[in-house]
Amino acid sequence: MDTNSSFLGDIIKQFLEQCKGSALAFSGGLDSTLLMALSGYSLDPYTVGFSNSHDIARSRLVSEQLGFKVKEIILDDLDLNEGISVLRSIEPSIGRSEIGYELVLYYALSEIMESRLVTGQGADEIFYGYRRFIDNPGIDNREHLARLFGITLPRETRIAKHFGKELATPYLDTRIMEKFSGMPREAHIAAGTNKILLRGLAKSAGLPEEIWGFGKKAAQYGSGIQARLKKIPGL
Repeated sequence: MDTNSSFLGDIIKQFLEQCKGSALAFSGGLDSTLLMALSGYSLDPYTVGFSNSHDIARSRLVSEQLGFKVKEIILDDLDLNEGISVLRSIEPSIGRSEIGYELVLYYALSEIMESRLVTGQGADEIFYGYRRFIDNPGIDNREHLARLFGITLPRETRIAKHFGKELATPYLDTRIMEKFSGMPREAHIAAGTNKILLRGLAKSAGLPEEIWGFGKKAAQYGSGIQARLKKIPGL
């Protein structure tokens, strides 16, 4: 393991030591599976989605492969308009695409028994996880980080407070931000592969290639929510 991956792993483990027994927003993707592994499998994972969604299938596959159980929050019989109304009361200007991924957080927070929810927020911004970073070599992560801290995180904190919960974001630990967020994109993307530091850490942690080599599926798409939102008139 190189020094960057070693440092990153140590910080995340230290952070998660304070989160034992907390809930984890789990999709079966790289970011959340790495958090589960580095916690020593001490978190309680929850997956949100429609029963036929990518994330539900993926979380079942990964949890079975690694030997832990996941609580599923199935959306099939829920009225998304309820969640949409709450999100709009929290932030009236919230856009359709933002509603898609924040509904995943909303329903996770509405169902967990734990007082704290650990999320992988920040991994895509810091470690160049979005596909657009690969497709557009001329852009860096500064604008994405500014939006994360200026808009997304404050909104998600308010959503959590609505349920009397708190969020824990290991990837946004100050020490990680200081060391990794300003690194050039070449430190995070190589040969068309992004998040190379996280992938290297996951590989060193003993996770199989099916996990450390897995591509990103955005929450609103992986959960099936975005497809359902298209059927809501006037949204």
